[in-house]
Amino acid sequence: MATTVPQQIAVAILPKFTAALSIFGSSVVCILGYRNLRRSNISNTVSLDASRNHKLTYHRLLIGLSVCDLSASAAWFFTTWPIPRGTPNVFGAVGNPYTCTAQAFFAQFSLSAVMYNGALAFYYYLMIVREWTASDILKVEPWFHLHAFIWGIGTAVASLFLTLFNEVGWDCWISAYPLGCKESWKNNGSTTCTRGDNGSLYQWGFYYVPLWSVIVAVTFFMTSVYWKIKLQERRMNRYRGSLSFDINNSKRMKRSENQARLYVGAFFAAWTFPTIFQLVLVIRDAVYYPLLLLTAVFVPIQGFLNMLVYMRGTYHKFRKANQNAFFLVVWGKMLWSTLSDKTHNQSLEGSTAVVESLPRRNSLNTGSVTRASADEIINP
Repeated sequence: MATTVPQQIAVAILPKFTAALSIFGSSVVCILGYRNLRRSNISNTVSLDASRNHKLTYHRLLIGLSVCDLSASAAWFFTTWPIPRGTPNVFGAVGNPYTCTAQAFFAQFSLSAVMYNGALAFYYYLMIVREWTASDILKVEPWFHLHAFIWGIGTAVASLFLTLFNEVGWDCWISAYPLGCKESWKNNGSTTCTRGDNGSLYQWGFYYVPLWSVIVAVTFFMTSVYWKIKLQERRMNRYRGSLSFDINNSKRMKRSENQARLYVGAFFAAWTFPTIFQLVLVIRDAVYYPLLLLTAVFVPIQGFLNMLVYMRGTYHKFRKANQNAFFLVVWGKMLWSTLSDKTHNQSLEGSTAVVESLPRRNSLNTGSVTRASADEIINP
């Protein structure tokens, strides 16, 4: 744990910066996603129904993910402030048990964001590997949202009634109190904990087991997408000499895969250090400050990374138009233009790549892929 004053200050202050970035990023995705939903909904062109429905599902999943991440990042931004005043070895603790419980509730609710990550990867898997149509996905989409929210709300409410929410060094979450007390499952049924007995077990049951299950599932989905696209490319190369193909199909499929992998990469970036931290805690029964600090800094970052992925196509367009400008200036111009709705074409690479490369069930048996026209995507 943080034993020295500089360590305590660092673990209390540094996560505020990544949490603030995540709050901003999730807010941007929510705003632009909602705007794209409205534009798709008011489209009255019958020929665009398939691409429109795919865009609706994609944006709704991203908005759901961002709303969950936004609430959790806001809780993480407060870091040590909600921890009860006077807690030893904690810098900036000015709260009480009620503020600590409130922060921990929304931190646990971040499990819904984890489930949305799994749903997003599953969505790409259904489209690219299983070749589901837009209408097929629309039938199961409500279950994506219900599943995500049940996990977050359900475990948060259960933890609340079990009095599991206590301070864990840099914020409040599921933990036995006071830190270092003897939990009954480790001490032949007797405990020195005044709250949250067996909190370490509940951490596993209410968070880490679901988290790692999603990590395994996402890895499977993305591996399947990768091999599907590799097979697609091989089939196209085999028949290119004898059949007429759109050569760019392979590139569009690759862009879809890249977009999916980037979202998964953002997910892994946020949860790699917490995973290592928990493994070390279980194996060696010790808390190492560097891992604690890295966990605190990276856990809140995913909302910001999701925004970078969501807007990367738009950024590339602004980059081409401002080749000599500093990249932060380009980002500033792009954000101002898109958020103020000054540009007519709000085509984001995420939605474009997804819809452009949708496999169609009536495509050639060689695995070729047809696509919606660019106008269908760029002008929703």
